[in-house]
Amino acid sequence: MTDAQIRGFKLFTGQGRCVSCHIIEQNQALFTDSRFHNIGIGINQIQQDVPRLTKAFLEAKNKGGNVDVMVLSDKKPSELGRFAVTGELSQIGAFKTPTLRNVELTAPYMHDGSLLTLKDVMIHYNNGGVTKAGDRVNDFLSGGIRPLNLTDAQLEDLVAFLKALTSSKFSSKYASPTPTQAAN
Repeated sequence: MTDAQIRGFKLFTGQGRCVSCHIIEQNQALFTDSRFHNIGIGINQIQQDVPRLTKAFLEAKNKGGNVDVMVLSDKKPSELGRFAVTGELSQIGAFKTPTLRNVELTAPYMHDGSLLTLKDVMIHYNNGGVTKAGDRVNDFLSGGIRPLNLTDAQLEDLVAFLKALTSSKFSSKYASPTPTQAAN
């Protein structure tokens, strides 16, 4: 690994706290805890609608409504996340932690594809669960999500480490286009 990737790994397991959800175990590195977390994606844009949406969703579900249609046919209820399955308020806006294996090839990122680059993802986490510093954090954000106070250089090192998780056998064949290439 390069020096930047090694520094990124140290940040991943240390100050960045990424390993809290993207776990590395003694005998395997799946880079997921297979749990559900609200990291502030999607739900931040609908937080003023959450009381109305959750109430309407639960009422429809209790009356035998087709929850799949409710969630898949309207963006706002789809942002309720795992709540749509469990009905538990603690699961509002929670989505499953994905593996980071070959993450360089899976852009755009997050459950809704709202972040185009790995750097955008790092900025989101660095800001404590919001896309822009100073935005309001949603009321249902998972407890471990808070500002990281990483420098730009540290964010670049984290991105370098994440790219190291891409198998060389796939990296050139299936490489995601850069944002500039995707726009053309």
